[in-house]
Amino acid sequence: MEKIMTDRCTNLLIDVDVEMMFHCGKVETFHLGNIPCVWTWDEMSREAAEYWAAFDHIGDNYNFDWMSIKSWSSSPVDKHRELH
Repeated sequence: MEKIMTDRCTNLLIDVDVEMMFHCGKVETFHLGNIPCVWTWDEMSREAAEYWAAFDHIGDNYNFDWMSIKSWSSSPVDKHRELH
């Protein structure tokens, strides 16, 4: 029987620079921060997990014609800092 590894993941917070065109035709570039991401090591690369977490967050929270994620970065969540 294969053992399921449950501790092979990292909680991340993502910052992204994104460009969007809204339905009115206006194009804006802005920064979004503290987007939560859980990177499960055995499912995909960290870069893919970060990108899709940002993509899903933007799609779920903004109404636009098109968008482009220009850049992103992430940092592991400090569990000790969260508790205090």
